[in-house]
Amino acid sequence: MATTTAMSDIQREMIESIQELGLTLDDLRQYLDTHLHDQFAISRFNSTREDLDNLLSEYSRQYGPLTGACPNIKDENNWLWAMQAFPWDYE
Repeated sequence: MATTTAMSDIQREMIESIQELGLTLDDLRQYLDTHLHDQFAISRFNSTREDLDNLLSEYSRQYGPLTGACPNIKDENNWLWAMQAFPWDYE
C-alpha cells in the first residue's frame, strides 16, 4: 500500500486544471457530434486539447503520470506508473 503524503497546492491546482480541461473537451466533443461544421467549436476543441496535452506533459514531468497514456512515460527500464504516489494516495 502506498504511503500518504501531503499534496502541494501547485500539484492540486494542476490536477484541477487537468480535470477542467478534460470536461471542456468532453463537452466540446459532444457538441461537435451534432454541429460538425462549427469552426469556432473546432478551434476551441483543438486549442483546449493542446492546452491539456501541455499540462499533462508538465504534470507528468514534475509528479509522474496520471494515466498510462500520459506523455513522458519513456523509461524503458521501469514501469513509472507504479513507482509514484497516485493522486488518491495524498491526504
